[in-house]
Amino acid sequence: MDNRKRVIHIALVVGIGLLAAVFCYQVRLFFFPGAGDFSWALFMARDLLQGRDPYNFTPSPLVIPYPLPVVLFGLPFVWLPDAAAAACFFGISSGLLAYALLRYDRPWRLLTFLSLPYVYALIFAQWSPLIMASWFAPVLAPLFVLVKPQTALPVALNKLTRNGVILAVGILLISLLIYPTWPLRWIEMTGKYEFVIPIVTLPFGPFLLLSLLYWKRPEARLLFLASLLPYRGAYDLLPLWIIPHSLPQMIVLLGVPWIISVISPSVGFTLINSPAAVPVLCIPALAILLWDSYRNRKSSATP
Repeated sequence: MDNRKRVIHIALVVGIGLLAAVFCYQVRLFFFPGAGDFSWALFMARDLLQGRDPYNFTPSPLVIPYPLPVVLFGLPFVWLPDAAAAACFFGISSGLLAYALLRYDRPWRLLTFLSLPYVYALIFAQWSPLIMASWFAPVLAPLFVLVKPQTALPVALNKLTRNGVILAVGILLISLLIYPTWPLRWIEMTGKYEFVIPIVTLPFGPFLLLSLLYWKRPEARLLFLASLLPYRGAYDLLPLWIIPHSLPQMIVLLGVPWIISVISPSVGFTLINSPAAVPVLCIPALAILLWDSYRNRKSSATP
């Protein structure tokens, strides 16, 4: 990479990270007070630092705790006000994702930041941009399974590395030394978790089984595994934006959810605990996968 391109990439990474942080902060100040989904990292870190049990509360459908290793990400931000902490976390996550996307010299992948799931992730200060970035930094992928397993597992199972597993096991063992029974407490408190499993969502979910036709492709495995696991909102499906392999495919995957949202706002803009995310997000991703696989097979068959 020449110096001019490197400077451009650095500027884009920093710019995207700063813009993400600013927008996230504004959302937290004026629309959704607090730290959003990042609040669990902050609250649990503060509880441990003050000698309190981070699982000493009554769960509800809207209050479901995270696994204890989430504390690792909250500790650097505990001194900040909640809104600022969430904004910093989300800005750093977005900057890392931008860096990961640009590292492979496909600048059109930056369109991911205009996707509907990314907007949802920004609004709720979610983890999915960081999890998506781990697709390109496999050593981190298993670690995020200890934070948000339902989103990170499809990425991690595709990107297992020895160093990644060692890192995750090390963090897990440390968390068990700090709080030996936390896995049991956490599992007990997830009973009221509200979710949707794409593959069993009728009538569109079973079509996701078609991804098995191309199981050897990492993107197909990503889609299939994601279809087996529960999602809470559109933000959990952001890693599906790894599937496009060309600018036209990215434009289609980017555009379809927005078009549906404009035509039917009650569908496109209410994708929290909603089966509508399957036809709006998962089925277009499947169509892109099938389109790309067919194109590759056709080109390889051409003499």
